[in-house]
Amino acid sequence: SRNGKLDHQPGHLIDLMATCLDVAGVEHPKEFGGHKIQPLEGVSLRPAFQGKKLGRKDALYFDHHLNGAIRDGQWKLVRYGETGREPKLRAWELYDMDKDRSETNNLAKDHPDKVKELEAKWEKWAVRARVKPWPWKVD
Repeated sequence: SRNGKLDHQPGHLIDLMATCLDVAGVEHPKEFGGHKIQPLEGVSLRPAFQGKKLGRKDALYFDHHLNGAIRDGQWKLVRYGETGREPKLRAWELYDMDKDRSETNNLAKDHPDKVKELEAKWEKWAVRARVKPWPWKVD
């Protein structure tokens, strides 16, 4: 039994559908009524309930009102935005989630290559997920 055990693998809202399908023992359909269905991006959380590793192969991506983030392994890249009449973006911040779960020690200056790598992944996802282009000019 895993009751009361803490698991440090990150889960996300996108994992809920995959988890429900896994628990129900059914496959996600590839099409319905002759129309292709978008593949699931999440993974089942069921292995974590059994003390096993999740099958996550891709990073987790976030965006909400100019606030963006990507979680890839131990690294989390975060950028905060300011909305209003003149929207602005702050610089990306980088955190080692294995050592700093409270995100208090910004490592962006120490790991500029990791910032560039994760930013490029986030930008690619933002276009694919139709987060970008933004409908307003942002400085």
